[in-house]
Amino acid sequence: MSKTRVLIAVTTYPLPSRSYDELICTAGILPSGEWIRIYPVPLTFLDYKKYQWVELELIEHEHRRDFRPESRRPKQPDLSDLEIVRYIDTAQNWYERKFEGPGQCVAGGFQAIRVSSLRC
Repeated sequence: MSKTRVLIAVTTYPLPSRSYDELICTAGILPSGEWIRIYPVPLTFLDYKKYQWVELELIEHEHRRDFRPESRRPKQPDLSDLEIVRYIDTAQNWYERKFEGPGQCVAGGFQAIRVSSLRC
């Protein structure tokens, strides 16, 4: 299975969990401009932050547990396959955060990206 590249855009407040100490939900943007929801992410293994491109293997949730089409979960619960590609800084009046990618625009900046059923 191949890794998925995601630009991390949102992380939620940690929630208590029986299986892990605390979990968070993370939302990001794929290179195509589509939103993706990543849950569960154990806070103890969180090794990335907002505005970072990361690559990791993601799998679909079972439909009876999570019906949202954009929802995925990490294949490795401890995020051992996570690779941080690069951080997008705020230089040049946040230019890279508005228009990211090698010669491409992520849907004209964050404000132009359509939010459908993305809820953490």
